Amino acid sequence: MAASSNPHRVGLIPETPSDRGGRLGRHLHFDERSRDFGVPLPKGAKVMTRTWERTLAAFDQGQLGSCTGNGAVGLLCTAPFREKGHRYTETLARKVYSRATHDDTIVGEWPPQDTGSTVLGAMKALKDLGYAKGYHWCFGVDEVLKTLSTLGPVEVGLNWYEGFDQPNASGQVKLRGAVRGGHAFELLGVDAERKLVWAINSWGPEWGLHGRFAFSWADLDRLLHENGEASTITR
Repeated sequence: MAASSNPHRVGLIPETPSDRGGRLGRHLHFDERSRDFGVPLPKGAKVMTRTWERTLAAFDQGQLGSCTGNGAVGLLCTAPFREKGHRYTETLARKVYSRATHDDTIVGEWPPQDTGSTVLGAMKALKDLGYAKGYHWCFGVDEVLKTLSTLGPVEVGLNWYEGFDQPNASGQVKLRGAVRGGHAFELLGVDAERKLVWAINSWGPEWGLHGRFAFSWADLDRLLHENGEASTITR
């Protein structure tokens, strides 16, 4: 969520199918009360290279618009939030997505209606289902990068451009073409030297670099200003 974003806005984001990319499913809900739940960055936090360990393969949402649930469960299965003795699966991601469709402001609930959902709905679902004590919001690219550098992974909800559908050989995607819809996914880390953020998608391990991809800080900044948002959790 960019600092200049409208603090209260709800809206559906149309989705265009692609023969190169998978399903999306993120819609928009900014609540002015989120301003009271900013991420608690440590004093003197700096941006530095760091990648948070996630040993589980990329989830695969298939033909379901469950990206917000997949991104949320991604946080649960990534250090430092992962807890021993828990199974983190696509089934759990769909459970969170289902609850999110009940908690969000989008008309319809899954099942049976695959309406898509919001990052706020997914965060509420994690808390309501007992998987997180709470959630916090990053306001602007600097807070996202500092959170990734010091606290843990982040779920983002952003416009998804056609250029993001197919990473190059090094895993990078470029912000080009038309907006194909809204997508939510997990950011795993920061490359401070190359000014990249690394992420993992929910289109299976065959996509990108075993499901992972990277894009520039400049693109992240632009996307956050296009009604983007970023959230992390406390366990």
